[in-house]
Parts: sequence; structure tokens; C-alpha cells
Amino acid sequence: MVTLDFPTKSMDGRILLQPNNSMSWRHNLLLLGLIATVSLVIAIGFYLVGAKAILPFSLLEVIALSAGIYYCAWQRQRKELITFQEHQVTVQKGFYKPLVTHHYHRLWCQLIIREATHPWEPPSIHIRSHGKEMELGSFLNRQDKLVLGDHLKRLLRNACVSW
Repeated sequence: MVTLDFPTKSMDGRILLQPNNSMSWRHNLLLLGLIATVSLVIAIGFYLVGAKAILPFSLLEVIALSAGIYYCAWQRQRKELITFQEHQVTVQKGFYKPLVTHHYHRLWCQLIIREATHPWEPPSIHIRSHGKEMELGSFLNRQDKLVLGDHLKRLLRNACVSW
């Protein structure tokens, strides 16, 4: 998801990039509880009939599913904030707070858009200045990357598309 925050007729502002959140944490927990309940009821039924080896594997399945859902929910909290000021472009990356901050001089910034090798893949968008290059929005889908590329082309004058 690409969120723009620019005052009217201004080239200074912010772009917030974050993944699409299809389910809230509460809905993820409800899904996990439903799947765990069904799995454990079936495993307990087999345990009572005499198949004792099913229950530990069912517990391992629920633990692995819990870890996977937690990891996916954590990855959805990823954010990138691109701040445009008169002479500087600042890119902050992190999850709940900025973990990495990069500063670029706005006049020397180059926008590089590399087309994907496969039609289903999104293009990759990079910002480069003085030998430092960084990919922007690696978690975005194709539509969001195209929107981001269009806005960045307008904001940065040194844009090039490489194939």
C-alpha cells in the first residue's frame, strides 16, 4: 500500500510504504484457534482409540502453524517511509519503529526501475546516490510498485529505466 502525504503544489512530503493487511491479528487468532481445535479434537479421538502417536504430531502441527501465522503477521508490520525535503531524501525502514535510516542528497539521487524478467513479477525500484543503492518497496505488489514508480519519477528528476 502506498500512502502519499504532500501539501498542495509542493515537492516536499512523505511516502509511506506498507504491505497489504488482509486479516487483522484478531482474525488470525480466530483462524488459528479453529484449526487447532479441529486438529486436536481429531488427535484426541485417535488417542482414545489407541493410536497414541497421532497426538504429539498434531501438537507439533499446531505449534508450527502458530509460528507461521506469527511470522506472517510480524512481516505485515514492515514499513518504509520516504521523506522528501528541499535538498535531501531520507529513507527509513523498520517494523514498529525505524531500524535503518539512509540519507541521500536530492540532486544526486537516481531512480532506477528494473523491469521484471517474468510477466507476473513486479519491477524492482531502486534509489541510488554516490555508490549507495537500495531497493524500495520490495514487499509491494505490481500495482503498488507501478504507482510508486510514477510518483518517484515525478519527484526525482534523474530517473532511468533499465531492462
